[in-house]
Amino acid sequence: MRTEVATSHLRATPGIPAILEVEVTNTADVIDGVTATIHGLDAAWVSLVTPVVSLFPDSTSTLSLRIDLPRNCLAGEYLVSVHVVSIIDPERFSDHEFWLSVAPLAGASMELHPSVVVGGKQADFGISIVNEGNIPVDLVINTLDETRLLTCVANPATVSIPAGETHTVTMHVTGPRPWFGQALNRNIKVEATGTGLQLEGVATFTQKPRIPRGVLTILILVLIIALWATIFLVVIGLLRDTKDPTKAPATNFNKGGDQQVDLKTIGGAMAGTVTSESTGAPAPLITVQAFRIKPDGSLDSIASTGTGDDGTYTLESLLPGSYKLQFTAQGYAELWYPAAPDSGSATAVKVDPGAALKSLDVVLTGNPGSMTGQIVASDGKGAQATITVTVQQVIDKPKPGETVPAPINATVDGTGTFTLPPLITPATYDVHVESPNFDSADFKETLGAGENKVINTITLGAAPGSVGGLLTDGAGKPLGGADVTIASGDFVKKTKTPTSGNVGQFLLDELKTPATYVITFSLAGYGSSTQSFDLASGENKTISAQILGGTGTISGLVTDTAGKPLDAANVTITHGKVTATTSTLTASAAIAQEGTYSITALPTPAPYTVTISLAGYDTQTIQVLLPSAGSVSGINAILPRTNGIVTGNVTSAGVPTADVIVDLSSGANPRTTTTASSPAGQFSFPDVPPGSYTLTFHKLGLATRVVIITVKGDATITQNADLPVGS
Repeated sequence: MRTEVATSHLRATPGIPAILEVEVTNTADVIDGVTATIHGLDAAWVSLVTPVVSLFPDSTSTLSLRIDLPRNCLAGEYLVSVHVVSIIDPERFSDHEFWLSVAPLAGASMELHPSVVVGGKQADFGISIVNEGNIPVDLVINTLDETRLLTCVANPATVSIPAGETHTVTMHVTGPRPWFGQALNRNIKVEATGTGLQLEGVATFTQKPRIPRGVLTILILVLIIALWATIFLVVIGLLRDTKDPTKAPATNFNKGGDQQVDLKTIGGAMAGTVTSESTGAPAPLITVQAFRIKPDGSLDSIASTGTGDDGTYTLESLLPGSYKLQFTAQGYAELWYPAAPDSGSATAVKVDPGAALKSLDVVLTGNPGSMTGQIVASDGKGAQATITVTVQQVIDKPKPGETVPAPINATVDGTGTFTLPPLITPATYDVHVESPNFDSADFKETLGAGENKVINTITLGAAPGSVGGLLTDGAGKPLGGADVTIASGDFVKKTKTPTSGNVGQFLLDELKTPATYVITFSLAGYGSSTQSFDLASGENKTISAQILGGTGTISGLVTDTAGKPLDAANVTITHGKVTATTSTLTASAAIAQEGTYSITALPTPAPYTVTISLAGYDTQTIQVLLPSAGSVSGINAILPRTNGIVTGNVTSAGVPTADVIVDLSSGANPRTTTTASSPAGQFSFPDVPPGSYTLTFHKLGLATRVVIITVKGDATITQNADLPVGS
């Protein structure tokens, strides 16, 4: 099975399906079915468009895997793998790693609980904010009473909510309570704003009067009755006892009375900018709280707000008086205006009626932060070599003469985990990672105020490797103009050996490592040569290679010592790693071809050893020099028999005699035969190993005779015997 993933880096957005395509080729000689799974993701997020793809031998098709990420899948880079496997033979499988980039998705919702509160002077509302995206969100909470009669304070005024979590903010509302009349509905607008997000809600504070309407009605009726009674009695008394009045009330009597003062006409404001000491840049999401100084010196929280992206803040509708300002945020040391650590040493700010104070600027110092992470090699294993991690603070706009921060080296343990010492925050740092035989990695990391950050695992890609050497022919002569091709999977790279200068030298660089490669050398008029080898991370390998010129043929005839062609003799031709075998043709072939052999496609030029063997015959070895692109014929061989033959004729009184027992013995493995009746007296022992033997002839009624003979290889010994009549 051969597989190829369409991409090594797949980008997916939660809620939108992403498709990963894998091209599969069936290299088996049977129909196969393949399926796939993805490791490193929740199985419920992955489905196959076609569960099983059927493939004929040598056919190719595409497996499509659908990835549906939920909205709560955290944004970032995930190294996952796709496992493609045969449903017929689980041993046929392949694995491919790829990076899945989950796109950031911001989303949040806000709910007030309760949304309506019925009370008197003060009330508390809960503001629940749910982060429905896959990245943290930073929000500033702003509250506003449209009548400007209520003081609304959100605590805290800024929140940072991790993905999938819920934070609750308490909004405390205070305001003057009406003495009598109907209940008043005060609408409070609540806004939560952040980068790309704006959430809105309305809370209602229903204030009941101090004196309910029913009681007020009764009191009014009683007063009316009492007033009429008093008037009646007074008038009657006056009519009786007093003279006519000499003065009349002034016409403008009682035209004054209580008046309602509009807070807008007397309210003051304070504004300024908050910057970070480490960067000099505006500091957003800082909670600014105004405390009114009471006559007894105690502080009363009156209003709060948060700084915007440009670090500015504004506190409006403040009653005239003296205030102290507090600046707080997660990761920053608490600060009181202008640069005090606590309220006791803070400077009071006086707000006059209708005054707008500006440039109440402060500089905040971030708490120390840290950075930690892990470095792994490209094969997914912990890096084993020496690793250096260096960080340096980035200064966007350095001032003239300002000293550039010195680089800071991290401590890296044997598993590739590194930790950096306390770092200045907030700040942006350049991070440089390097290790022998691996490509270096450079990136930026931003630390928020007081942030202890765990950065994503850093995978070091292996440095490219190379392979080089010298290509020669069989005689050790450098060969120029030869094609050199290197391949690993779908990767193929080619070059040629130079014909002048460094003739025969070759170099293939920028090779991906670690990997297994196959390199092939070829040249017109020569054979080809192939080698396979492994390149470790960043390895530069040197190899030697040799190709033999062209191809040729060796042929010949094999006979015995009598010139008879020998059938089915084994012919083996060797040179180095080159081995070729055949057999001589049998009598079933054409008569002129019986006993012949021929072996073609032999690399040339080269010396070869031709070995010819056949059971019962001595083995013959012949040295042959095959020239470039040439052939050599007539490499004939005569194979003598390994053993000899013993034969003869037995007579009695000169008459051929049958049924005579003939024993052949050399002390071991004796053999026995009898003389034939036709032709009478003949006997024969084939395949007799060389050596000395005793021939014994005997038959009842005839005299026994013993003869000593010597047998030689590929020779026939004829031994006759005449047995006289006797016991």
